[in-house]
Amino acid sequence: MSFNATFPVGLAVDWQAPSGITIPNAQLKNWLLDTGSLTERVQSLSNHFSLELIGQRTQIPHDNELSLLHNNGNTSYQAREILLCGDHQPWVFARSIIPQAFVDSELSDLGREPLGKRLFNDTRFIRSEFQLCTAAASHFGINSNQVLWGRRSLFTLDNYSMIVAEVFLPHSPAYGQSATSEKESEQQL
Repeated sequence: MSFNATFPVGLAVDWQAPSGITIPNAQLKNWLLDTGSLTERVQSLSNHFSLELIGQRTQIPHDNELSLLHNNGNTSYQAREILLCGDHQPWVFARSIIPQAFVDSELSDLGREPLGKRLFNDTRFIRSEFQLCTAAASHFGINSNQVLWGRRSLFTLDNYSMIVAEVFLPHSPAYGQSATSEKESEQQL
């Protein structure tokens, strides 16, 4: 599978509360609603983890993003888009909308470092409830008819919030047998 979308990919999709959506199976539901660090989960399930920075720059957020960020007041934002890859395959597309105040302070010099590493190691950030979406794989330049699932939440510190949205790509274990189960199966052979 190749990820052929160029920055900014964006996520101008419809977001809904989990209570309003029927998630097709328990494994996908577990991935979508897990409140732990997705980066750490991907790392733990893959023999080779990597983060590919697609791009980061100042950008006006989508309307559906601005509606969540209205409490931030008049501020500028940077959009950061990355791929979390497990075993040389992109498993997760992530888009973060970060207030410039965070870029200039707590989140300066991120580069290829996972954003989740900073968020989950700083107890000052408070995470909101999730919203969920579906998106066509073709939105990401993937030649597939598969419907992909995603989630987003706000991380708030002091007077600012930022959005972290993640979409599980076709090779993600969220859709099938988990990498841990595969490793266990191989060990039993």
